[in-house]
Amino acid sequence: MEMPLVNNCTATECAFNDHENCHALAITIGEPRHAQCDTYSTAPIAGGDPDSVAHVGACKMADCRYNSHLECQAPGISVGHDQNIVDCLTYQPA
Repeated sequence: MEMPLVNNCTATECAFNDHENCHALAITIGEPRHAQCDTYSTAPIAGGDPDSVAHVGACKMADCRYNSHLECQAPGISVGHDQNIVDCLTYQPA
């Protein structure tokens, strides 16, 4: 299984974000009711590997059409603000 890429992230205040690219090695998406990015952090230092692009490590949104056994099957995702929460914008209910 290939882990999907985080194609872009508009949450520029996140410690893992550099020019709308996520540099965490892998992110986790979701809680049982909301497709938020669990990896999002406003830490005062830069996080991640600047030479890497993030992948989706796990997704807890079992009702997403791209989810299979809590793993994302989308070719890539977008992350950004949905109101005041940083979410997976690719999430689509099944």
